[in-house]
Amino acid sequence: MISRKILSYLLFFVLLIFINILSNIFNFNIDLTNDKKHSLSKRSIELISNLDDIIFIKVYLDGEFPAEFKQLKSELKNLLIRFKSIGLDNFEFEFINPNKSHLDEENNAIFRDLVNNGLYPTDIELRSSSSRSSQIIFPGALVYYKNNKVAVNFLKNSVNKKAGENINNSIENLEFEFISAIHQLTNKNIYKIAFLTGNGELIFNEVYDLINSVLKDNNNLDFYYKVDRFNIKEFKIDSATLQANISDQIIKLSKYKLLIVAKPTISFNMLEKFIIDQYVMNGGKILWLIDGVNCSMDSLQNQKSFIATKNELNIDDQLFKYGVRVNANLIEDLRSTNIPIITGYSNNVPQQSFFPWPYYPLLKSTTDHPIVNGLDAIKCNFVSSIDTINNAIKKTVLLASSKQSRYIPVPAKISLGILENPPPVETFNKAYLPIAVLLEGEFESVFTNRILPKQKSIDFKTKSKPTKMIVVSDGDIARNSISKDNNIYPLGYDKYSRYTYSGNKIFLMNAVHYLCDNTYLAKLKSKKITLRLLDREKILKYEFLIQIINIIIPLFFILSFTLIFLRIKKHKYE
Repeated sequence: MISRKILSYLLFFVLLIFINILSNIFNFNIDLTNDKKHSLSKRSIELISNLDDIIFIKVYLDGEFPAEFKQLKSELKNLLIRFKSIGLDNFEFEFINPNKSHLDEENNAIFRDLVNNGLYPTDIELRSSSSRSSQIIFPGALVYYKNNKVAVNFLKNSVNKKAGENINNSIENLEFEFISAIHQLTNKNIYKIAFLTGNGELIFNEVYDLINSVLKDNNNLDFYYKVDRFNIKEFKIDSATLQANISDQIIKLSKYKLLIVAKPTISFNMLEKFIIDQYVMNGGKILWLIDGVNCSMDSLQNQKSFIATKNELNIDDQLFKYGVRVNANLIEDLRSTNIPIITGYSNNVPQQSFFPWPYYPLLKSTTDHPIVNGLDAIKCNFVSSIDTINNAIKKTVLLASSKQSRYIPVPAKISLGILENPPPVETFNKAYLPIAVLLEGEFESVFTNRILPKQKSIDFKTKSKPTKMIVVSDGDIARNSISKDNNIYPLGYDKYSRYTYSGNKIFLMNAVHYLCDNTYLAKLKSKKITLRLLDREKILKYEFLIQIINIIIPLFFILSFTLIFLRIKKHKYE
């Protein structure tokens, strides 16, 4: 009898050891969370599983932290463990405490080295029952692959958000930050993209944050792509004919995966339109950031009103052929940002009040498309509505006005008087006017059945390969502010409220990723994790009930099961 008991115990322990070994060999889990916070994307799994060399990650987030940073560390550690279970021997990581030395000189040397490598410090406050102290931490990591390394600063710290919201935002972006860094290190085919110049488009400093990032993080075009500026007016001269070599210009432009046309202000001539059209016919992608109307707040600096007019760019027929029309109107929206207006004086000091400016709509998307899914509000200036044309091209409205908006055709008088005498709310009866539209399919050339440039070397195409483009009726959506001292602000920064609308940059980055077929990056960026905070008012109101549920009821169940078990045992052996 005793030997049988011993044998059963031995078998039980052998089974436990066997299960433990299997759990270390095979990583099996089921994500039952509503927001799938423990699930990796297919592209992440594919990227990690196909590593041809070791990815080594040094995470500088170890030591004593407040509770919210412990949560961030825990979520990151869980993510890296999942990466490790996929990458096996080709994936390694470690957590390092940069404050481990008791000598200030050694710590300062470590800090300088981390800053030189692209990591940014953050001050945190450490509290105990008897004291308070501050500590410098580096919520970031260095990712090494072969002879290259990339810095990842994964703490998203916005002064306009609470600590819990910043931590949650950081957790939402962990997979994106590390997968994009690994993608950058392992990607052997970096696409070339270009900003078009020659027709009064935004200058380099006006799109600096989008290309290089004011915050020096990895959320910029230059991190993922080789970014050029392509002057469409600069031609190579054909030595035989002494004329501009149009074919050569089309070939040079076709080397770019994407062309960004950012707020042109000078009309395109027929030759420039032809070159752009043939770029599309050869499978090129375009991000059009086009103003439908000539309009600027600078016009109100020295006068009370101005006349807004149509922005004559001579591309209406081209966009119409592709499937959209940017209308010559201005959208007024009740969901908008505020501007300051002087309402009086006190001791000769002007007193300002803020009023919603209907020409600065705040855009929010209601679609689940990966470009705009889960985006924060996007700040726009003087936008026009977009009509979609009935043709074979697939159209997806990415951004639209609110359900309380309207439009006025131009020419139109723009005046601050609209703030003094606002129109009746019921007149804002146009809902969800399209402002950004994605076009996908095989486009027809606008030059079909037209007179073509007389060069035999031109391989004219009347229909494109399957390709895509995005048309946005606001050129300023990509323009960052520049101070009088030439200081560049982050894209989406509102100088009046001193708030940065992060949606502007994320939208444009996602749009570029999608057009360049890096759709998984846009999907990762739109991943949302619900921040489930405790309701303190309910806790105080139902404190006694919560104590009963969490203390008395579990004890009751344990006692009940114990009594039932003893009764069954007594009945069995009587």
